[in-house]
Formats: sequence, structure tokens, C-alpha cells
Amino acid sequence: MTPLISPLFFLTGTAMILVAVGAVWCWQRGKPSLWPMVWWGALAWTASLALKAAAGLPMMNSFQRHADNPMIWLCGGLVTGVFECVIPLLLILKTRLRRADFDGAVAFGIGFGGIEVFLMGSVALVQTMLLVAFPNHIPAGVRDALLKQFAHSSIATILLSIIERASALTAHCLASVLLIYAVRTRRQLWFWLSFGYKTLIDTFAAWAILAWKMPGSTTKTAEFEAVIAIFALIALVALPRLKTGFIRLNDASRLPLPAPALRRSFGED
Repeated sequence: MTPLISPLFFLTGTAMILVAVGAVWCWQRGKPSLWPMVWWGALAWTASLALKAAAGLPMMNSFQRHADNPMIWLCGGLVTGVFECVIPLLLILKTRLRRADFDGAVAFGIGFGGIEVFLMGSVALVQTMLLVAFPNHIPAGVRDALLKQFAHSSIATILLSIIERASALTAHCLASVLLIYAVRTRRQLWFWLSFGYKTLIDTFAAWAILAWKMPGSTTKTAEFEAVIAIFALIALVALPRLKTGFIRLNDASRLPLPAPALRRSFGED
């Protein structure tokens, strides 16, 4: 029997899963176990998504009705900024993540973004497998909806979706590292940079989806992914600089405490 869709669509889910697993493997390689940090990141993403969905679902009708309103795009971005920065921040403050070094902070970010990529890839893989191997076992309404979704896809969109997920994972890493750095340095500036970074990305995404009508257009999708890639490039430039800051913090924490008399001269107990 001729498959309803091309087996090439297996590439989408498979590649996304490889992006997630490969990111963890590459970062873990040659380092002490970072898996606890990865799992903390996955937990933070799960909690953030659950609360974000609970807050965002009641607003979906308003988003659709006022798709051309810039305040709606900003609202979409702020929802992401609040739930994907504040929730992880609370988790960081209450766990050993507050003392994480640079490697641990990046592992946390990979866990946060990687679980999203892994699950999206798994869903895409299952959908493709059902349509290719078991089309008659899918209810007609569900099958037609899936076929309509795949009808707008091509090799180009497959590649673009993989690039977008890799870029999003990189962006999650920067935002997560900034949150941990904010706690380590006790400076709010780094939290607000993380908040602003994620808010800006999702405000742009809301505009692209709601007003620009990006879904279904390969050209618009390519242009959208080019902008997201710029955000990922910002992350790749910023992360080495943050690593330097983490090294300084670690070096400072290893310095011997001053003598009691000297501490008293500076008003310390």
C-alpha cells in the first residue's frame, strides 16, 4: 500500500530527538556528571509549561480576535517571560542550582530546552509512523487533520523546523545561564536580561504567527527562522563571556577569609 505521506518526514522527529540527546551528550562529555542539572532543567520546563498553559489558554480567543494588536503580541511575549523566567528562578533559589558553576548552568539550560525539543520530536515521529505504517488505524477525522498538517510541509520546512529547534535550545541555554548568574552575583540586572530576551523572542513569534500569518508559508518561515537564528547567535556570543564571569565567581569563593581583626575593621562580624 502506498503511504499517505513520504517516509522522509521521519527526518523531522528523528533529527529533533538527536538535537536534544546530542546536546546533552556533547556537553556532558569529559565532565563530571551533569545529569542532575539536566533533570532540574527538564523539571523547570515542565512546571513552567503547565502554568503557562493554564494562564494562556483562557486568552487564546482574545489573541485570535485581536491578532493585529501589538499589545496582544507583547502579552504573548510577557506570558513566556513571566513563566519561563520566574518559575525557573524560584527553583534555582530553592535548590543547589543557586551554587551551580558554568557547566552546571548550561546543563540546566540544555535540560530546559532539550526536553521541549525531545518531546516535539517524539510527537512528530509518532505522527509520521502512524500515517506511514498504520493509516487505517487512525480515526478519519484525526487522519485528515494530520494529512492537512503535513500537506504544508516539504523538505525545506523539515530542515527549517530542525534549525528552529536547535536555535530555540541555544536561546533557552542563554536565558537559563543568565538566571543562575543573577542568583550567583545577586544582581537583578541579569534576571531582567533573561526576562527581556525571552519576552522579545516570543513577542516576535506572536507577531509572526498572528499578524504576519507565517504558518503555511515556506518563505515567511525561512525569514522567521533567520531572525530566531540571530537570537541564537547572540546566545553563542554571550555564553563565553558569562563563562568568564562564572570563573571569577568560583575563584572568589575559594579565596581565604580575611583575619578576624581585618574583618572587624571593615565592619564585618
